[in-house]
Amino acid sequence: AAAAGGGAAAAASQAESAPPLRLDAVLLGMGPDGHTASLFPAHAVLCETGRAVTYVDDSPKPPACRVTLTLPAINAARLALFVVTGGSKASAVRAAFAAQPDEP
Repeated sequence: AAAAGGGAAAAASQAESAPPLRLDAVLLGMGPDGHTASLFPAHAVLCETGRAVTYVDDSPKPPACRVTLTLPAINAARLALFVVTGGSKASAVRAAFAAQPDEP
């Protein structure tokens, strides 16, 4: 796991040196807990504002080490598309698109 975490950190570090990120579109899914990309509810990475790409080395779901876009990068995209299927995700979709969502 340490090698995998090092790879994720290295990839995120390399992405940090890239020019500011403004994607034309992002295609996202959603987990039953409401996570998208590798941004899990109540996880510290949700507070990352200084980078467009970061890594998670303590994901609550396998794999533990992941590279992900940050909320500012996703929010800066010109278009965000969500493809979400399955009844287990229905309440998370309702909560995410509510007038006052619980999470960022």
